[in-house]
Amino acid sequence: SHPLPPTLFEQKMAIQPEFENEDAWEEFLEKTDPRKRIEKKGQGYTWSFGIDEDDEGFTRDCVIIEVACPRETDPTHVKAKLTPSHLKLDVHGKEVINDDFCDPKWLDAEESYWELEPKTLKSGERVKNLRYLLYLRSDCPKYITGTLFEKEKAVANAQEEEAEVDTADARIQQIANLKEPEPRRDEDVYFSEEEEFSDYECEGCGSKSVNVMKKADDREFKIYCNDCPYVTKADLNKEAPSIRRQREIDEARARKKKEKEKKKLAEKLAIQDQIPVDLDELEAVD
Repeated sequence: SHPLPPTLFEQKMAIQPEFENEDAWEEFLEKTDPRKRIEKKGQGYTWSFGIDEDDEGFTRDCVIIEVACPRETDPTHVKAKLTPSHLKLDVHGKEVINDDFCDPKWLDAEESYWELEPKTLKSGERVKNLRYLLYLRSDCPKYITGTLFEKEKAVANAQEEEAEVDTADARIQQIANLKEPEPRRDEDVYFSEEEEFSDYECEGCGSKSVNVMKKADDREFKIYCNDCPYVTKADLNKEAPSIRRQREIDEARARKKKEKEKKKLAEKLAIQDQIPVDLDELEAVD
């Protein structure tokens, strides 16, 4: 098992990122949620990585390879040879997999096994589903989220090939580097370290060396520059920088939520064939 607690996924916003990083954080949570298996397709098989219960009732990280077999398939029709570096799998005398693993160090070959179970496809066809459960070694620090076999790696694009190895340390480091936003506050609450009372500047020369005062002959407070003779009216109701940013983020978040709702509705209506949907327009919403 790995040191990422289940509560991290059950309470997604227990850690709150800054607004600019919210989408990346959501993507990270989706990627690292062990309950959500992302299915990847190979030539004649699919595979996914996540957690599964072993024979003793313990949850363990494992890769599950699935192969749709004819309905009449029984164990005598399956031949498999598994080593930490290679898998050869034949069904009904036909080769399904004969390939090296990209990494020969993660697999616990002795604990891994395959099984057959009835399954009904979306088309209604009943088949036998071969599931090969490949358990990770207890001392393996990585997650199998990239490519599984060498042939997959050969056809993967350059970005996937150069991606960082997905390990527990890398995930913990990403969480540790996450910068949380400032505490939310009311408009009459200020932080002393911010320049909320001294951020006036001269509109003539841009100098921050100014005095805000109301002289004897002034009818209102004005900004007097110490570096030039420019004088202008002082806005005493100026919004604090942190309050202004908080308001702008609220507005941006509301816009993003509305756009996501519009996109979701458009996709739903498109499925129901009620209205034509411009795919370019949907992409623009992203």
